[in-house]
Amino acid sequence: MSKQLRRNRRGGQLLPTLLNKLSETPQAQTQAGSSTEDAVKNASMEDDVKNIIIKRLDGIKNRDEAAVRALIDEHYNKFDDWPPFGRQDVTKALENEFGAFKVLSNYSYELKDFEANVLGDAAVATFTIHYQGQIRNRPFDVNSRVTSVLKKQDSGWKVVHEHFSRFPDDTRQQYMAPRRTMQP
Repeated sequence: MSKQLRRNRRGGQLLPTLLNKLSETPQAQTQAGSSTEDAVKNASMEDDVKNIIIKRLDGIKNRDEAAVRALIDEHYNKFDDWPPFGRQDVTKALENEFGAFKVLSNYSYELKDFEANVLGDAAVATFTIHYQGQIRNRPFDVNSRVTSVLKKQDSGWKVVHEHFSRFPDDTRQQYMAPRRTMQP
């Protein structure tokens, strides 16, 4: 482990440093003169990751437990933007999600600002999502930021972790707009 990583772990900054280093990997490979085949393969894997995210969200939309379960890793956990807000293990997360299926109607969603970084057999996908519908005949309209971590397995990509975080009401529209460079 490098001195920088050890120093950051003591300072509580290991995860941001690792994510920064991991996010540099594809760029560093491109700068090193990776072949066109590698670039096409990486783009294809990014599309595969996006398709898994969309299949997962479609599984929710269609209230299809089997489709959702097929895309989740056995070690899956998540932070949701609905109560309970603590980390949920695979059993609790799916129990809560499938319980909501019974009272969910008119669900629709839209992904924006999707980006996937494929790092070998792991991928980190980030995006914003606007979703709406009804739970127990009460309408909801939510805008959230999402981070999904996926792991490539023999059977394909599986979601290992998800973190949903709602936008505060007063900043929601600013961040749901099409991607642009934001000034400090």
